[in-house]
Amino acid sequence: MTTSNPQQTSAYHTLDLEGVRTFIASLPSIAGRLGGTPEDWHVREVSDGNLNMVFLAEGPQGGICLKQALPHVRVDPTWKMPLDRTFFEASWLRAIFPHVPDLTTECLHFDAEQFILIVPSLSGHTVMRTALMAGQYHPAVAAQVGDFVARSTFATSLLAEPFERVMDRRICFARNQTLTRITVDLILIDPYHDHPRNHWADPQLTPIVAALRNSPSVLARIDSLRLHFLSAPQALLHGDLHTGSIMTNGTDTRIIDGEFATYGPIGFDAGLFVGNLILSFFATPDRAGQAAHLDMIQTFWTSFTKCFLDLWQNREWAEDRSTLYYATTDKSTQNFEKSLFIQNIFQDMLGFCATEIIRRLVGYAHIADFSVLTDQPTRTTRQKAALLFAKDCLEQKKPLKSLADFLELLYQNLSTP
Repeated sequence: MTTSNPQQTSAYHTLDLEGVRTFIASLPSIAGRLGGTPEDWHVREVSDGNLNMVFLAEGPQGGICLKQALPHVRVDPTWKMPLDRTFFEASWLRAIFPHVPDLTTECLHFDAEQFILIVPSLSGHTVMRTALMAGQYHPAVAAQVGDFVARSTFATSLLAEPFERVMDRRICFARNQTLTRITVDLILIDPYHDHPRNHWADPQLTPIVAALRNSPSVLARIDSLRLHFLSAPQALLHGDLHTGSIMTNGTDTRIIDGEFATYGPIGFDAGLFVGNLILSFFATPDRAGQAAHLDMIQTFWTSFTKCFLDLWQNREWAEDRSTLYYATTDKSTQNFEKSLFIQNIFQDMLGFCATEIIRRLVGYAHIADFSVLTDQPTRTTRQKAALLFAKDCLEQKKPLKSLADFLELLYQNLSTP
């Protein structure tokens, strides 16, 4: 598997609404999904992220979503970007779709000259972040995301495939270096020292930011997490699994936007998702909503653990013995080793969860969740509590050995004035 040229080519041009219509019309299989003629199609732009142009096209028979990479950050044309990120998203979809067809979208078409990705439309779904901000808590979604992380990471790990196949895929995604650099910089470097991309909403957060930057234990933990992220290619990650990358209608859930895909520690995807749930938890004004968030966190982790261990159990026998780990040991040793493996993912999740919280409050690309708190003092108090919770997770003055410890710390920080 090889990448396309990451630089803009002479054939590349940014599409507008009419250009989208013409492009779709040139693809019989895609045009057939919409039905009718190009004049019958309704095309609209729905771009809301930082990196791409996104369009929805609806016809008499169905719809599609078309994403085109821009040669710069959409909101900052001076920040230049390679175009090949759609290649990595298409490759990610092709790698994981066979294992999670009910939880993501199919890659219907990828154009290597225009850097265009086409997937089925999810126009009947809502962004999870938007739903949470509106007080819509769908119990099934957290379980579905847990299943998604378990199934997609297990299937692309050494636990499920011969190492040759895993290494071939690692080689492919190791080339996604520009977006991996963004991940490393924005989550694991920039917030911990002065950088022009950093900013925070209220000066009252400044002492906490200073405490984070001056804590030897925090900085050592950040270094360990960054080293772990870059040197532990356990499985193929989504790489940017936040509540804005999840679409749901309450029963059907789809994970999208895998352009940050890379090989890394499984706890990274889990940590980013839980970190965003925790940000939403602190931004939720009522106790019932906060309790729903705690249930979602617990449901996610329970679902992930059960699904991952079930998949592992079903791999007890294989022709290629290189894919078997702890399968031939006695039951107690096997259970201990597998529990240790899951506990290490849990600890990684805690660390990466904390870094995501810090990044979204003091680094680049803040989230909208706190806008539901219209009272500024309350908003500031909650943001301070979220930052202090993240600091506690990184320092772990009291070890967090279980999810119960984690949730107890969460409530303690919410209750601290």
